[in-house]
Amino acid sequence: MKLFGKELFNFKKKTGGEKMWDFAQFGLLNVNNTLNVFAEERPTVRGIQKIKKAVEKPSLTPKEILKLGSLNDNNFSINIDPKYINEQITLAEEKLGLYPKEKKIKKGRRVEDIGWEVGPVKYGREELRSIIEKLGNRSLFHKFKDTIKKYPHTTSALIEKVLKDNKHLQYAIADNFVPDFPSDAVKAMKEYNKMCMDICGKKTNFYVLAKEEDFQKQNKRRDPILMAQSPFGFFWQILGAWDEEMIYLGDL
Repeated sequence: MKLFGKELFNFKKKTGGEKMWDFAQFGLLNVNNTLNVFAEERPTVRGIQKIKKAVEKPSLTPKEILKLGSLNDNNFSINIDPKYINEQITLAEEKLGLYPKEKKIKKGRRVEDIGWEVGPVKYGREELRSIIEKLGNRSLFHKFKDTIKKYPHTTSALIEKVLKDNKHLQYAIADNFVPDFPSDAVKAMKEYNKMCMDICGKKTNFYVLAKEEDFQKQNKRRDPILMAQSPFGFFWQILGAWDEEMIYLGDL
């Protein structure tokens, strides 16, 4: 088999509005289909919880965190070696082959009638298929390197660390923030989605990192960090952060 041959990377492009598989849908560092819970350990004495008084630290805005470079993985690199990609795709395909054959739901039949797979098995299949797709996308990396290098990369581990260190922040899908995104954010999202569509025929998943209160109240200015899931792996690119540029719809 030739590396990067037609058989290996001839993925059918989608024509609709389908999105790439969302690897953060159950949590940033999800491996076992469970949400991440950031809990503090508190020492106990004779069954009575002893809570240390927390030292007050100034709450940083998402834009300030971005300026500090807390999310940037400066040593980040994407392995586009053909031999490596071929080996990893083969391994993922072999793992897929270990699952039982999928059953198709016939028209008019209920899911429970055929014991349709759910949970870890369903998630595992989707994850492996996404891995194969994203590795295959790397054959087009050089074609889009100008767009890729515009935005710094980050990882789920770095995002988790920022959330642990700044408990006033949360992350979520960006849909709730779209109405008041500034024009620069809209432009970046359109550009990134176009790149993903050109690569694999699917749109990406956008997430925001913002103050907890910004997810509760929408009638005020908000200052999120906007991130996009990469088409080349289970990592992210940071598209930007805005505060005073955000549009408050009540001002229009």
